[in-house]
Amino acid sequence: MSKMLVSYATLGYPKEKEYLEFIDGCVKEGSDILEIGVPPKYAKYDGPVIRRSYKQVSSWLKDIWPLLKETRDRVKIPIIILTYLEDWLPVLDDFLSNLAKIGIDGILFPDLIIDYVDEYEKYVKKIKDHGLKAVIFTAPSVPDPLIQKVSKISDIFLYYGVRPTTGVPIPVSVDSLITRIRILVDNKLVVGFGLSDVEDMRKALRAGADGIAIGTAYIEAIERGGVQDAINLVKYFRGVLNEF
Repeated sequence: MSKMLVSYATLGYPKEKEYLEFIDGCVKEGSDILEIGVPPKYAKYDGPVIRRSYKQVSSWLKDIWPLLKETRDRVKIPIIILTYLEDWLPVLDDFLSNLAKIGIDGILFPDLIIDYVDEYEKYVKKIKDHGLKAVIFTAPSVPDPLIQKVSKISDIFLYYGVRPTTGVPIPVSVDSLITRIRILVDNKLVVGFGLSDVEDMRKALRAGADGIAIGTAYIEAIERGGVQDAINLVKYFRGVLNEF
């Protein structure tokens, strides 16, 4: 079975037409799962590139629901929403109900295990009670016993971020990190959040990762050369994953 390609897009970035073109390209070029970022008030675990995309979209996207519904209607692969629990706590039940109503598959809160560790089981149950998949994000700062525990309840896969924020290269030994985590994880393991280059990807896959999540690289490609450049990257990354 080939490795999973999880492709990230910020909802509505850079503009609605280009965003829809990009997600169509993600599917066409072999992404297995689409991860859609809903701009938060403060993206504390995202790097500067994704924060820029949030800022640009927030200037015009005032109602997320029509575009989320259109995303669901045109994309047949699973869709996971990435956003911050902190932002949605006051209206969490309504938010989760609306996601389920339009057919979104799951949700990933990057702040859940880091900032709400004492209550994470309650929130995971709430997500699942609304008929959504709870994809759990972990990182090197999360204690090993907790990673082992949450890997058993994370839906679809466990997301492991190799660095503290997305797209910020901090020297880490990706292969030794993933080799150690692989032993702990009783689930599919998808690695992202700061893979700095294709060699990092290959190291993670050789060390036992079941898939790779890509986001910052796509946004940088859009900034440099437009949506088609980002779609070409999806095709390229799919080819890398097919080597394994």
